[in-house]
Amino acid sequence: MLQKFRLLNLIMAIEIYFKLFSKVGLKRIWSSFVSSFGLVGLLAKPVSLFFPGRADFGWTGYFVLVIICFIFAILKCFPRRSFCHKLSSPDSMVEVKVGDIFDEKGHIVIGTNDVFDTELGEIIKPSSVQGQFLTKVYANDIARLDADIETALEPLSNLCKEETNKKRGKTGRYPIGTAITLGTYDKRYFLAAYGYMNNDITVQSSSEYILQSLNNLWKQIRLKGHSENVTIPIIGSDLARTGLPRMALAKLIIEAFVIASKEKFITKKLTVMIYPKDLDSIDLYKLEEFLESACF
Repeated sequence: MLQKFRLLNLIMAIEIYFKLFSKVGLKRIWSSFVSSFGLVGLLAKPVSLFFPGRADFGWTGYFVLVIICFIFAILKCFPRRSFCHKLSSPDSMVEVKVGDIFDEKGHIVIGTNDVFDTELGEIIKPSSVQGQFLTKVYANDIARLDADIETALEPLSNLCKEETNKKRGKTGRYPIGTAITLGTYDKRYFLAAYGYMNNDITVQSSSEYILQSLNNLWKQIRLKGHSENVTIPIIGSDLARTGLPRMALAKLIIEAFVIASKEKFITKKLTVMIYPKDLDSIDLYKLEEFLESACF
């Protein structure tokens, strides 16, 4: 059983690297090769002036240099499953990582809708982060999860409005952006309502809704996160109908965290988790460039 698990992990890792490498492109490798070759050529000129007899390696040396620079270009462009940049102030950093959010040791963010539905199937997709939260963390014990959610929402009961026209799922509607905390001191689960659940059990959201939920999420993390690392998925990317691509949503999360951190410290590290299946719609190289420019 253990060997089978390791084999599956190996296959998944190979698949991830294949997807990442497919994003590199010949143009990026060629650009890296040209810059490396040009740098070596620039350094070789002064050497040939001081040692004219020893700097002539002929065609053999030229081809060896080409091969070395080409190998260096491939290594430089070799895909990474994670990258991280630090903010100048406060003492925080943002990481982008490819993997499974439930493998992370720190606190976790779970996106949800404004009625905090938990029923798997048509309402909550089992493969979604929220669906996996029920199966992996609560072992499919929906009654226990509902009880924990109700307890966390008790202080906000005055904000709840009963939705009489909703025929499936929960009917107690909370304001968009409502954020609650489940779990223990060592392992927090921050639930943030970024989507409006329609009565036909479709979810709607927007960049404004997501920003509102993120702002309240940061407040909740400041209160109960105890500065520990927090991992967040790309919320709003599945059934929320935001109309925004995953790349734009990832940038939105990063930018919102940086701006809020500048106002007041949130956590030591925020990890934006990207699932392997989403790599087709996200260019990690461009996202790293954005992250580097956003972390000031």
